[in-house]
Amino acid sequence: MEVYAFAPAGFDGGLVKVEVDIRRGLPAFDLTGLPGDAVRESRDRVRTAIRNAGFEFPLDRVLVNLAPADLRKSGSSFDLPIALGILTESGQVPEAGRPILALGELGLAGEIRPARGVLSAVAAGLSAGIEDFAVPRDNLTEARSLGRGRIRGVSYLGELCVLFLPGPMHGGESLPDAVPGEADSAPSCGQDQETNGSDGPGDELDFADIRGQPRLRRALEVAAAGGHHLLLFGPPGVGKTLAARRFPTLLPDLSGKTAVEATQIHSLAGVLRPGAGLLRRPPFRSPHHGASAEGVIGGGRFIRPGEISLAHGGVLFLDEAPEFRSDILQALREPAEEGRISIARAEATISFPARFQLILAANPCPCGSLGRPGAVCLCSIQDLRRYWKKLGGPLLDRIDIRVPVQPAPFRGLLSPEESSAVVRRRVEAARSLQAERYAGLEFDVNSRIPAGAVDRHCPVDASTAAFLDRQAGKLGLSSRSLHSVLKVSRTIADLDGSSAIGLRHAEEALELRRYGDEDTFWRIP
Repeated sequence: MEVYAFAPAGFDGGLVKVEVDIRRGLPAFDLTGLPGDAVRESRDRVRTAIRNAGFEFPLDRVLVNLAPADLRKSGSSFDLPIALGILTESGQVPEAGRPILALGELGLAGEIRPARGVLSAVAAGLSAGIEDFAVPRDNLTEARSLGRGRIRGVSYLGELCVLFLPGPMHGGESLPDAVPGEADSAPSCGQDQETNGSDGPGDELDFADIRGQPRLRRALEVAAAGGHHLLLFGPPGVGKTLAARRFPTLLPDLSGKTAVEATQIHSLAGVLRPGAGLLRRPPFRSPHHGASAEGVIGGGRFIRPGEISLAHGGVLFLDEAPEFRSDILQALREPAEEGRISIARAEATISFPARFQLILAANPCPCGSLGRPGAVCLCSIQDLRRYWKKLGGPLLDRIDIRVPVQPAPFRGLLSPEESSAVVRRRVEAARSLQAERYAGLEFDVNSRIPAGAVDRHCPVDASTAAFLDRQAGKLGLSSRSLHSVLKVSRTIADLDGSSAIGLRHAEEALELRRYGDEDTFWRIP
């Protein structure tokens, strides 16, 4: 029986073959194959767990090789496959006659603890033709999310003795059979699964909480319908953070492919709650402005996904955006446009999906008084320019919608507004039009239309073209900015159920785009 482990290197990772040789000699337990610190320490965990689970650890020379030898192995998930390899080679576990991929951390009493990257491991194993898997019981729902393979959840090392064979299990219990595609154990990507509650706003948040802000509500609806990046700027306390945290309630559920990718990323990062299945709701990530570049972008000694990848399929919210380090903000430019982040190291280049909607929130000036009724702004023009320069023109140029947020009138705060469910129905209708329009293409929302396809998917009539030409010269819009206006116009037309982009659609799109540079909305007295 061939035993395989999984090395979570990047998004896809790699399979590792566990080779065991037991021969006569002085008792020893050696590990080869570039093991990391946690893998080297597994020798003591494996030896003790095998004995405490009722098996015998061979009193011979045991050599475990992890192939390929040039791939660095890290993490504690190698414990279970190493133990399985030793028990199989020593004849204490029957041969299954087929390859098995196993992963899990061992406790000293023989219990099996959850592991990172289980869904990625199952996907890699299935791609390599492996059909049998042994995973920690807490990871079973996650592992069966793909709906394929014979996947068993184990909670104790003693269960390995008859893991893939019929009959009584070690300890006198019976392990239920795993049936591929079984409705109650192997849900397809289209079925609703438990969502990791730590990755999104709670159910109590509702879009109706945003009151007295019609411009803001409209901008958020357009952004949700087309997948557009968003900048909210205004004095403190006007509702920028409140609006951003309710924005995900407008987004439709994740599609099958995106749900699998998002779940894989959360599992690799170790933030997927034990027992959770596919993430069905878009994740919401809001890192603190003191976060490191590795924490936001990804990286570290053992490269792991950062916040931008954890926001894949959902929202990345940067509150007080100018307070983030400049290198972090500028590193967002490529993934915000391409939907993927590549982290280059001397030994390898690792990529993670990072297709998120970026929401930036900022005060209009360093002191925060600009635009606040009755307040006096003490910032000079130079202060203002330095403040906005932190965001940088290249990043701002990629933000399709910029919304100045003003204090809501008192009467507006008392007026009821449409709920998330009502607005989300309009958003889903617009998304359905886009999905039909872009069927078979590499993108599915208006914000992702590549530059070469904008004229084909966003055609305008002569009067609208003349209007945009005049405004482009007047406002100094770049080519990317003009494409952005056309994409937002396409989204507004979709919300109206219109197949053609009209002049009023372009006018509203331009109004949503024009602000967000220094003091172009609020003037310094």
